[in-house]
Amino acid sequence: MKMFWIIYAGSRVAKVTEVLLSCGATGYTEFPRAHGAGTHGRIEGTRVWPGEETVVTSVVPLACADKLDAGLVALQQQLEAGERLHFAVLPVESFR
Repeated sequence: MKMFWIIYAGSRVAKVTEVLLSCGATGYTEFPRAHGAGTHGRIEGTRVWPGEETVVTSVVPLACADKLDAGLVALQQQLEAGERLHFAVLPVESFR
């Protein structure tokens, strides 16, 4: 199994969940209104550092992982101006 940790900045997080579902991910968890800092600066939902992100996480079987990885890369290439998508893939020993 693999865990996908997806960070999306934009107005339509459904783009991410549609990719998850189309690749066979049967479940996911969303953490809306995430704040932090990274390569694009600080994001705190304030006038000084505007914006918010959504973190989406999902544990998927190995058979789904490659397809999901490719789907997220394709989505990265289709994002509109102002949207951002980053993701990490981590090994999972067990998920109960």
